[in-house]
Amino acid sequence: MKQNMQTFIRLLTSGAELTNTALSTSDHVDPLLEHYLASSEPENMAQLAFLYQQGQKSAVKFGFYQAIVTKLIKGKGLPLALIALLTSSDLLSFFTPALQLAGNFNKTNAQQRNVLHYLLAGSSTQIHAIEPPCNYLRSMMLFESNEALCNGLCQRDNENLTPVELYLCVNKNLKALSNHELSALFALIEIEQKQQSTNHDNYVKVIKGVAAICRAQAQVANRELQRVLVIATYYHKSINEVLGDIA
Repeated sequence: MKQNMQTFIRLLTSGAELTNTALSTSDHVDPLLEHYLASSEPENMAQLAFLYQQGQKSAVKFGFYQAIVTKLIKGKGLPLALIALLTSSDLLSFFTPALQLAGNFNKTNAQQRNVLHYLLAGSSTQIHAIEPPCNYLRSMMLFESNEALCNGLCQRDNENLTPVELYLCVNKNLKALSNHELSALFALIEIEQKQQSTNHDNYVKVIKGVAAICRAQAQVANRELQRVLVIATYYHKSINEVLGDIA
């Protein structure tokens, strides 16, 4: 792995320095693409992680590294191991052009989950006060031709949960969403439910998931808990009914 990365970095930085280079992205990335295609999936994951980290270091070079990543993924396809790692707005922003290729928003891993499942689910091990990028996703769906993204919103994982249902069931951050993110979440629910009917059998599963999160965090489920409102909206229940089922 170490030698592979050394070769990758050497190919990336060969020639002129990035800040002074006159080479176009396509000119610069072709030998890199050959190396990427010959590498294993774990090696590809390390290569993509390196490019992401480099892109985060400089706004000037962000687009350069993003274009390289897009071409690499276009050449070999989306690594399924990457799906579960795209859990933040920064990662989504960087990989969006690559995800828009070849229906990558619809690609699923062994758990039958797509990128949207993981973006909305949040961390499975820690409580992060990070809002899911609902507004970003809504903007993409409304202002860009992105049928794959809309379809991805309706896909169900191996537990039969859509990305929004997974958010309701497992996202450990019970802090209220900001107004614009909450509005965007309701818009995503509307987009999903215009395309397919709600599976009410999942209601009990979601209630159990939220009740477990509340117990683990010593959080009282009441009318002030925003998640209760969203569950009631999604499943067309009254707030009192949701609260009674969580108790």
